[in-house]
Amino acid sequence: VLKNFLNSAEAEVRLLISLYSEVGRNADSLSHYFGEDPARCPFEQVTQTLVIFIKIFNKSHDENEQQAEAEKKKMEKEA
Repeated sequence: VLKNFLNSAEAEVRLLISLYSEVGRNADSLSHYFGEDPARCPFEQVTQTLVIFIKIFNKSHDENEQQAEAEKKKMEKEA
């Protein structure tokens, strides 16, 4: 029973290591995209920057939709 567990656990650990490495590479790419040096920008900072970017993006998107809707109503009112 223990050998079966170890075999499955080893496979899971190898998969986890592979995924962790991939996440690290993606985080480095993302920090580079945001103009940061991947060697000096820890993963936590990358994710924090991403969260801030997404919040600002969503807020801007919502504001643009509201402005477009207000302009549409104004045009309908004038017509």
